[in-house]
Amino acid sequence: MSILDLRSVPSGTRFDTDLALVGAGPAGLTLAREFADTRLKILLIESGGVEFDSEIQLLNRVENIGEPNTRGTMPLQRGYTGDLAWLNDIPAFELRNRMVGGSTHTWVGKCAAFDEIDFNARQWVPDSGWPLQRRDLADVLDRAAKLLNLGPNIYDKALFRRLKSPPAEIDLNDNLLRTFFWQFSHKPKSHEPLRFSELAARLSADNIDILTHATVTGIGLCESGRKAETLDVRSLSGVDALIRAPVIVLCGGGIENVRMLLASTNVATQGIGNDHDCVGRYLADHPRTVIARFGKDTLQDVTEHFGFYGLSHNRRTHFYLRGLALSPRLQAREGLLNCATYPVQVLAPNDPWLALKRFYSSRRRFRLDDLRTALAAPGGLAAGLHRRLIMKRGLPRQLTELRFDAMAEQRPDRDSRVTLSSARDRLGVPLARVDWKIGWAEAASLARLAELISAEFWRVGLPQPKLEPWVLDEDFANAPFSDMAHPACTTRMGENPKTSVVDPNARVHGIEGLFVAGSSVFPTPGHANPTLMIIAMTLRLADHLKKRLLG
Repeated sequence: MSILDLRSVPSGTRFDTDLALVGAGPAGLTLAREFADTRLKILLIESGGVEFDSEIQLLNRVENIGEPNTRGTMPLQRGYTGDLAWLNDIPAFELRNRMVGGSTHTWVGKCAAFDEIDFNARQWVPDSGWPLQRRDLADVLDRAAKLLNLGPNIYDKALFRRLKSPPAEIDLNDNLLRTFFWQFSHKPKSHEPLRFSELAARLSADNIDILTHATVTGIGLCESGRKAETLDVRSLSGVDALIRAPVIVLCGGGIENVRMLLASTNVATQGIGNDHDCVGRYLADHPRTVIARFGKDTLQDVTEHFGFYGLSHNRRTHFYLRGLALSPRLQAREGLLNCATYPVQVLAPNDPWLALKRFYSSRRRFRLDDLRTALAAPGGLAAGLHRRLIMKRGLPRQLTELRFDAMAEQRPDRDSRVTLSSARDRLGVPLARVDWKIGWAEAASLARLAELISAEFWRVGLPQPKLEPWVLDEDFANAPFSDMAHPACTTRMGENPKTSVVDPNARVHGIEGLFVAGSSVFPTPGHANPTLMIIAMTLRLADHLKKRLLG
């Protein structure tokens, strides 16, 4: 594999390839990996470079006219802590990484598969339903989990029997609340999140090349407008080039995939694939908010049941985070959306494990104080390590608060959308104009989840949480939501071109040779973090393209 910088070639250069992949993030790199060492020539086109470049990131700027800016309350931060806390200050829908590895440079690795109900056409959720079922993805989900260094794809109570030290049964009513687990994608033999730039570095196949600092400014169609043939690319330094490929896959994410389609108007005057004004509609993210809190005097009883639990799988230890979700039966009975909540530990300044980390990583003057704090850990450091390494449980921490954050799926809304702004970026491409809408159903579903946690905890003898004021007052219009930088559904998959952009094989309706990968093809977004599903759906697309291109 070679990496070529567009800035180093003459303007007007033409590249010919068999398969052009736009975006070297998780979707693009997964596709490239699937075609490694085949007879096809693969070109990955990346807007950024191998290293972070703040100038390139400015191309992410959007005109935001919707949520969360239109709320009457201050939006929550996204919840990043530590070295990634600066990401909380990036405006909504601008948190995208233009560099090899894409969004995995700024994620914490949180993963889960979508639920069976997410794929169903639900009468109480208009425009819901996927053209496939959860069972159809069993194989690609397992392959995706392996690629992400995850454990078994089990996210409900069935996981209990696999855990080394499972939580004690607390007899919550499964018809109301169900246990839900998340797991985390880490590098092998490391607690650091997996970065797909490392996957790129391991791609040694001679048939794969990456073209960096090459931003796609237009997709070229044939004269009839029914086949994609070329890509116009340009660097910030002014070098432009043409890429010719019989098959093109857009892997740029929920905002950029739309922007590329709508900005390509040379033949399709309304944008490619937009004959029915569907490109960019149904924009969804994961509205996130706090629903409940436990103070220092009550949190210990709760952390014993909701936290990290480990299991051994293929000679590795995998940790799962336990939370709660609305049961499918309750969703159907009360017309609610799928949503889930997870515990967030608010660490005290004297947390021993935080102090130990500071001790080893800091050159500050008071390192000795951090060592004293670490050695004063309740039960000692040895007991904490025994809990982590032998019992496969989360480390005991010193907390000031245990918070329950929650994320909801979104009800499909045609008026929640991405269009093009009259403003343009440095390359002359119109900015994305984002009008994200959060509906009453999302807030009501999360409030119901909070109420049920309070009622069920009281029934089984667990401490009562302090519910957020917006929940108690049913002030849904002013619930303080943040986006989770999970834009989805903007080129949604379906059979009907009037309500979808790509067909069940992810090909843009009516356009030969043009496909889309990533969360933008989701018909509905579920409540779970999207990366595992992105990789699974990308593997499914790779299988389809292999049959088509390799026979």
